[in-house]
Amino acid sequence: MSIAMTALSSALSAFKEFTGDPDVQVQAIQTFLKVATTSNPSVDNIARTIGLSQSTASRNVLKLSAGPRAQDGYGLITVELDPYDGRKRIIKLSARGHELVRFIEERTMPKLRSHFIHELLLNA
Repeated sequence: MSIAMTALSSALSAFKEFTGDPDVQVQAIQTFLKVATTSNPSVDNIARTIGLSQSTASRNVLKLSAGPRAQDGYGLITVELDPYDGRKRIIKLSARGHELVRFIEERTMPKLRSHFIHELLLNA
């Protein structure tokens, strides 16, 4: 298996393990990654980038936050009103979301390091 596939598989497994949801949808993970790698993306930006409808992107944001009843979500992101424009929302990682980023890095980086060290030694 290629190193890219190994890293991706490790990251997906880490996400599922951290959230405790073995059936998490890939589009929810894509939404999380967009929020983790973009400064305050809008729902519209998330939808366009991932290729989702606005309503599907909104549902993913809701699931990644506290959830519809403040208990069904993953708690990985926060959604707040923009103090300068009440029509906009500020979407960013929560403390738990930052923990997940570290968790994924801890799970994937050793395999990547090992692979690259092995490649360096082979080509030395």
